[in-house]
Amino acid sequence: MHISDRPYQKQLGLVSGVLALVSGLAIAAPSQAFDREALTQLIGTGDCPDCNLSGADLRRLDLSGANLQRANLTEANLYHSNLDGADLSGADLSRAYLAKASAIAATLDAALLHEATFYESDFTAASLYGTRFGNAYIEDSLFVDAVLIAADLSNVVLVSGNFNGAILCGAEMNYGDYRYSCLGGAGSELTPDLTGGQD
Repeated sequence: MHISDRPYQKQLGLVSGVLALVSGLAIAAPSQAFDREALTQLIGTGDCPDCNLSGADLRRLDLSGANLQRANLTEANLYHSNLDGADLSGADLSRAYLAKASAIAATLDAALLHEATFYESDFTAASLYGTRFGNAYIEDSLFVDAVLIAADLSNVVLVSGNFNGAILCGAEMNYGDYRYSCLGGAGSELTPDLTGGQD
């Protein structure tokens, strides 16, 4: 199921341009707020719970299977990073840049994703139980078979995404409130039409 929030399509060119500019600025001048020892620990051991990685440049890093529970990843640049199987439960990824990131089967339960950017990102089979997306931007990203139980996507800028097989029991979204749609078993795997009824 491909989801498209068509009212945003007219703004796509402008938004894409802005994202490109923001990405360039983030790459050219990354924030220095993060703990460098924490970054060294993450790269060396893959184990960095509660670490301060705010604004860290994590582009293209292989962080598969990493333990980043409750980590501060606000404004982190995770472009094209590999987060497959990583544990980011309770992590704060507000304003993080996740374009082209792969987080297949990753755990982001109760994570905070306010104003995070998802562009061609892959969150297939990821667990996002109770995750708060805030004003995240989502375009051409995969959430196939993802667990989005009780997730809050009510304020996301959803341009397009594939939510085939996603479990949306209890989720809040712009074009469907699934807080009361918990049927259990296969019935909780909802594939709703979130196009707003537009052709």
